[in-house]
Amino acid sequence: MAEPTPTPDTAFSVQPQVREPWRRYLDSLQPLRPALHRYCSRLTGNVWDGEDLAQDTLMRVFSLLGKIDANLENPRGYLIRTATNLWIDHTRRRSLEREFAAEERADAHDAPRSDGDPARATEVREAASELLARLAPQERAAVLLKEVFDLSLEETAAVLRTSVGAVKSALHRGRGRLERADRETRAAGPAPSRELVERFVKALGAKDIEGLRAICSADLTVELVGGAEAETFERNKTFFQHAHMVMPQLGFGTNPHWETIVYEGEPMALGYRTLDGVEGINEVHRLEEIDGRIARIRCYCFCPDTLRLLGEHLGKRALDRRYRSP
Repeated sequence: MAEPTPTPDTAFSVQPQVREPWRRYLDSLQPLRPALHRYCSRLTGNVWDGEDLAQDTLMRVFSLLGKIDANLENPRGYLIRTATNLWIDHTRRRSLEREFAAEERADAHDAPRSDGDPARATEVREAASELLARLAPQERAAVLLKEVFDLSLEETAAVLRTSVGAVKSALHRGRGRLERADRETRAAGPAPSRELVERFVKALGAKDIEGLRAICSADLTVELVGGAEAETFERNKTFFQHAHMVMPQLGFGTNPHWETIVYEGEPMALGYRTLDGVEGINEVHRLEEIDGRIARIRCYCFCPDTLRLLGEHLGKRALDRRYRSP
């Protein structure tokens, strides 16, 4: 008997079958996560973009498992290669976007248009080609692949898909530049006011759902970075309620409480718990503010590497969290 023809309505019916392999995948890669996070954070220049790059890398590699017939081997190699390529693509795309934005601004001020000027068009094309061919991203990647993963020249060349000679040149040029590279700190959106973060901390600590409703948008989005995401305040009420749940056997320690901190110029909510008699950082909430209300919350509760690095910067202990919901 012929199998029924799949339809768009049944496309998501595979979710129950995908969920368990995804969790096994995350659990099996746990030993590689700290080094991957450290590499991604140094590539991007800050802990938040590093966490995003690490999460994107995990998703991209997992998708390969279902797309490629040949057996994938060497998870470590695939992870670092994928992270490097994603970051280089992002860097090039961001640079091109800046070029295009500059062109549009020039046009808006009645500057000569390139499409009517062959010499100008050639100049723009050459500038774009030079931009794409510049070695700064590869230089940084080459140095970090050597420092973080201690790859050989041949292995680094394979990751960057270039020659050993090109890697040697990139290492020579990049070593002195890496520490001088400008840090590009990118918030998820407009930085919230400290007052709004403090109101959030006070309402969350008091289990004041109506107080939270008053400062959150009705279409609030809450993302557990590396985990689930939900929209609307009503659907996210359980998120605020679970913030006080105590289940030490699952890693949810006692005495949950929060404080407002400012890290790299951004006010945010830092959460603590006590687990096995030790108090430490349990999660951090980054808020996006639009029109005086919280439009998005990014909760880093399943990001132990980010919490550990944040704790090091703040001089505080971070609890040993899991990489996913138990």
